[in-house]
Amino acid sequence: MFAFLQELVIWIISAGALVGSIWAFVDAVRYPDQTFTNAGKKSKGIWLLILGAAAVVAFISMPPLPIGPNILGFGGGGALGLLGIASIAVVIYYFVDVRVKLRENNYGSGGGGRSSGGW
Repeated sequence: MFAFLQELVIWIISAGALVGSIWAFVDAVRYPDQTFTNAGKKSKGIWLLILGAAAVVAFISMPPLPIGPNILGFGGGGALGLLGIASIAVVIYYFVDVRVKLRENNYGSGGGGRSSGGW
């Protein structure tokens, strides 16, 4: 029973890494090239390459679902290996730093039309 829970937790973390890396890649595609350089965050091509590699690593390391037939997994060891942790770190860095800077430079300091103060 405990082994099942461990496998399920690893599968959930791995699925989250896969979804997060695909989401980050698609989000990066939406911004123009100039926004990356204005934000001081390398080029769009480099970020697409990095996030694409993170998505591939997350996809390859996806373990099989511990219940039912082996249809939602690919036989990997999970996202908690060295490359999996690196891909998770890249995606987290993209969302907490790069994406924030891209949004600031793309929409200005007002945050895309939202009011910056009070209600």
